[in-house]
Amino acid sequence: MTLTSILPTLRDSLPSPFDREVWPARTTPTLDDVVVAGVSLLRIVDLCATPCVYTGAAVIPMSGGVVSSTDSTTVVVARIAETDAGSIRLDATFRLHAPLWREARLLGRVSHAYEQPFSVLDANSGAVSGVVRIPGDPRVGDLVAVPCPGCFSVGDVRPSRGR
Repeated sequence: MTLTSILPTLRDSLPSPFDREVWPARTTPTLDDVVVAGVSLLRIVDLCATPCVYTGAAVIPMSGGVVSSTDSTTVVVARIAETDAGSIRLDATFRLHAPLWREARLLGRVSHAYEQPFSVLDANSGAVSGVVRIPGDPRVGDLVAVPCPGCFSVGDVRPSRGR
């Protein structure tokens, strides 16, 4: 439990904490964005639409932030396509990846709603991909960023055309 979880209005002045070891090296959270090596994820969405990915060097676990020369971490930014009381459907699919849902962040707006768990539904199959804790007022069109270990391309998370 963090201060921004207990008092959501603090999100106006404090970025929600995150685990630096699971995001790409040189990642910094802001109030409504995540900046990776000086590049805003919101700007990447402006340029590339969603879903989109950004891959960077991983951080060696328990090293205090030492950058790995061999491992990568990819951040997927997806848009909420549908939402209901207990689930959200993103415009991405995670069938081949291991997203770290505990680190997912809402981008583009600051919410004062208390965090709630939501089942994340796969864009293709509708199956549950995981559970994410985000502010309890998700809206269609909201952006969610989630780190995933490894290196992959946008084609790996783009849903098939049949859906």
